[in-house]
Amino acid sequence: MTSAGSKEHKRLSNFLAGAASGLTTTLALQPLDVVKTRLQQTMAFSHTAGLLEEGLVFDPERARQRKPLIRPGKTWRAARAVVEEAGLRGLWRGTTPTILRNSLGVGTYFVTLNQLTTSLRGDQAYLAPQHALLAGATARSVSATMLCPLTVVKARFEAAGRKEYRHVGDALWKIARTEGVRGLFSGLLPTVFRDAPYSALYVFIYLRVRDRLVELAPHANNMATSFTAGFIGGGLSTLLTQPQDVVKTRMQLARHWHGQRDRYATVRSTARSIWREEGWFGFFRGSAPRVLKRCLGSAITWMIYEEAVVAVDRLLTPATSALATANMSGTRHSVGTSSGGGGSSGSGAAAAMAAPGKS
Repeated sequence: MTSAGSKEHKRLSNFLAGAASGLTTTLALQPLDVVKTRLQQTMAFSHTAGLLEEGLVFDPERARQRKPLIRPGKTWRAARAVVEEAGLRGLWRGTTPTILRNSLGVGTYFVTLNQLTTSLRGDQAYLAPQHALLAGATARSVSATMLCPLTVVKARFEAAGRKEYRHVGDALWKIARTEGVRGLFSGLLPTVFRDAPYSALYVFIYLRVRDRLVELAPHANNMATSFTAGFIGGGLSTLLTQPQDVVKTRMQLARHWHGQRDRYATVRSTARSIWREEGWFGFFRGSAPRVLKRCLGSAITWMIYEEAVVAVDRLLTPATSALATANMSGTRHSVGTSSGGGGSSGSGAAAAMAAPGKS
């Protein structure tokens, strides 16, 4: 296989493996995303307070006068409320746009990341830590920007199901017609401010924790070490970027809420409204389901992505399957050093877990 052909093969392999991991993660963890969106809408209220009227989850002006059905931070109550409204199917609201966003997003992320890491590494054997952070942050920013319209549709579907929109195409058309390009890209700025720092923080924490675990238990199972490092890195990075996620959700749903568009028109006005009306807690609504989703998503992504790369390589080039398996085995047992320069494989594994679609 020529050098150019090898690069194309690797790019396609990364894209398909990333898309497969994104699809599986979406189907398994979508209920946590629905609950997170519900908790971030200030509060969920009973039907008499405007719940689901006009395709909305609530009318803030009317709902403010009622007793909240779900108190802040009560993940279980939020999930139960969704089930009471729409049955178990309600927990999978927005699955279609989420699958599209995650599959395309993860695939795009891995392709972009691979291109950047290859370019930044050059002739060096290892990818420097600062380059790993830069590559991860840039790849996520590109993916977030390209797929922002699907993110907006996803949030609308999770909030109100299909009461207002018949399908993804209908939602994109109606949003573009009534709200313009600005509506399709609402919440883009906080999304980038969430995703880029998350990816950088995740890679940094993951490599640090994994290196430390290897020092403490050099003969421990590598998968268990990676899972633990990913769990810790995902949890901490998620908490540190939770405020941006709340601001993003409010901005993407604001145009639904009559009389609320000005309050949530910009990042500054949204943050000010949240702080004034809800205090610091408002910036951390939905933390529990989002952290859980991130931690579980990291584990699922790791296992599926690594195995999918081998499977895709075997399907595309059967003659090189043995070599692909050997290379993947080497990836799993290599450890990047965070002091003198993270190993390219270690950085790649960390970046794989930091892929978009599980935020």
